[in-house]
Amino acid sequence: MEGCRRKVRILLLYAGTLSGHRQAARALKQALSKLYPEVEIKMENIFRYGHPCWGCLLDRLYRVLIKFFPWFWDLIWDSKVVYYLTYMLRSFLYQLNYFRLYRKLILPFNPQAVICTFNIACALCSVIKKKRDVDYLLAAVPTDFCLHPYWVYKNVDVYFLPHKGLEKDLINRGIDPDKVQITGIPISLDFSMSKDRKKLREKWGINEGLFTILLIGGGQGMGPLKEIVLALNNCELPIQLLVVTGTNRHLRRKLQKIQPELSFPSRILGYTREVAELMEISDLLISKPGGLTVAEALATETPLGILDSLAGQERRNQELLLKKGVAFELKDRQDIIGLIRKLLDSSFDLEDWRGRVRKLARPRAAQDIARRIMHLVEERMDRSKEVKGGSIEDRIPSNIR
Repeated sequence: MEGCRRKVRILLLYAGTLSGHRQAARALKQALSKLYPEVEIKMENIFRYGHPCWGCLLDRLYRVLIKFFPWFWDLIWDSKVVYYLTYMLRSFLYQLNYFRLYRKLILPFNPQAVICTFNIACALCSVIKKKRDVDYLLAAVPTDFCLHPYWVYKNVDVYFLPHKGLEKDLINRGIDPDKVQITGIPISLDFSMSKDRKKLREKWGINEGLFTILLIGGGQGMGPLKEIVLALNNCELPIQLLVVTGTNRHLRRKLQKIQPELSFPSRILGYTREVAELMEISDLLISKPGGLTVAEALATETPLGILDSLAGQERRNQELLLKKGVAFELKDRQDIIGLIRKLLDSSFDLEDWRGRVRKLARPRAAQDIARRIMHLVEERMDRSKEVKGGSIEDRIPSNIR
């Protein structure tokens, strides 16, 4: 157990209710609370402090673009032209929306540090630092293994990045190298705790002799989960399935309806916070490559089969994982069955694969970021005390020195 010498207030800002941004913020709150129990922590959804329609509009716009115009979402991510053409509009929107956040949250809470796991929160807090001359530590925590330019703001004091490959990109965009730290994506402390796999298999009713596949569609149960289940039916392989449908009740009911007809044992689960246990007992994870899911799979050394990645950040995550040789691309039923056979075959070099995974995995990222945040906050508090107090000689009037 660690502690802090002085009273510190830390604000965690994220977006969405079931997003990876929120999961990362919760992981940081968990780590800070455990290491520094006397620290006052507040965790807030940024959309609560903008225009009432703002969050809903952005969420719907994102879904429409991803579903019908994925090429345009890719363009927004990659194009420097789009970034610079929208600069004035984005600046105007930030100026328009920052004041409510400042008045309703920043001003009354008066944090020593603000940690943002969502880029718009980072943008608004950067504006507040400049416009209102508020001297909090502003930390940016991207939650994907890639980085877009909408994270780059002059008033950010420190960036905590998922891997070293992103450091050069930030520096090329004009960020001081001293502001960049490599920590990994913060995930729940559950993923860094040792577990008894045998007891977990008993808890979840898992057959020890069968190859266990975990299907996850994120918090909202997105992706072709039903199609994967049907593709695996009658594949004549010694498998069993764990399917997490998140908040997608319609999908869960569909899968439960076809469950008696499946040729292998299966468990259909809804939303759960016990993903760390499920990954621990699984031999293969099939999922979209969201940043938090990828970080969790790396932490538990669970082989990841990527299917149906979304445009933008998920596609960039996939490109990195395939380049590093730590994930497997699945395009159709043949790929899925081929991967299962490969993992069942003793010819697959599991130890070599684990060696590559360990170079990228950061299971204790949340604890690492928490310690670094507190170190930086205390440094700033010490400097502030020195400036206000000054030396003994500085406080002696000049006419009697």
